[in-house]
Amino acid sequence: MRKLLVKALDCFFLLRIPLLAPVWTVLILGWISGNGNARLGGVLRAEYGGEGEQILWLSLLGFSLIVAAIYVTNQIADIDSDRINHKLFLLPRGILSIATAWVCALLCACAGLLVAFFLLDAYMGVLFVLSLLLGMLYNFPPARLKDRAWGGTIANFVGHGVLTYLVGWYAAHFGESLTCASMLKALTASCAAGFANAAVYITTTIPDAEGDRITGKHTFCVTYGERFTAVAAAIACASALAFSFVFEHNAWVMAVPAAVSLVIFIMLVVQPRRENAFKAFKWPVFILTASVAVFVPVYALLILVTFAGSRIYYKFRFHFDYPTFKAQ
Repeated sequence: MRKLLVKALDCFFLLRIPLLAPVWTVLILGWISGNGNARLGGVLRAEYGGEGEQILWLSLLGFSLIVAAIYVTNQIADIDSDRINHKLFLLPRGILSIATAWVCALLCACAGLLVAFFLLDAYMGVLFVLSLLLGMLYNFPPARLKDRAWGGTIANFVGHGVLTYLVGWYAAHFGESLTCASMLKALTASCAAGFANAAVYITTTIPDAEGDRITGKHTFCVTYGERFTAVAAAIACASALAFSFVFEHNAWVMAVPAAVSLVIFIMLVVQPRRENAFKAFKWPVFILTASVAVFVPVYALLILVTFAGSRIYYKFRFHFDYPTFKAQ
């Protein structure tokens, strides 16, 4: 019984639950910026009702399954470099088989698409499908965007940024008749999330550069070096700040975290060390998450449960402190 429970937990955390949190944050950010009734403390006007929040959480659940499928396939594709970089444990150490990982990815993808097309609508389904397809192009040949400097950056800009934001934004407008003008404005606003994710992604290539170079990957830091990578990340963060003012509602929920994060990225430019890189891709995510949680307080509870549960699992399973704000 104990072995079965441990195996089930291994499969659950193979989905990289802690890394779903940044996706949740961007999705809820889209919902807040597209929702004129969103208020500090989660107070909504009476005419908004509870259905809107129900659509939000349903969208978040379905999209999380899609992203989880992408995360699992990413671990399958990155098993060699993860072993060199001492990242993750389940697949590199053979605790779970590749076949098991594929089954988990397939189940998550199918479940996510079922939520989109049967519990939401075709528009949401299209966003889910585009995200899934981009994830496959990111991880596998012939594109393998993750192994290319600009391919990986653009994929994160579009996938974790634009598409994730649009899922949340559309959840706020679910059932409405959308105009070309409103959709164009939403697409423009989504660039704030796109640039924010690009900044974080570019920075993550700094501590991974050694293993990526050994395995033949041409990631941003491998291609351009630490200093240029830090500068590019700072420019992306500044762009996120600029595009936040295009938000339909509640622009400050993105503008303030982006402005604070820009200081952190500038510090990385001054001293592009590995330790500063960890701060530059962890603290901005935390700051934006805290900003979003001001509007959706129950989200803060979800984050706390996710953080605590993940810490307990990794501590008892691998004697490893994760997630953490420390450099690892």
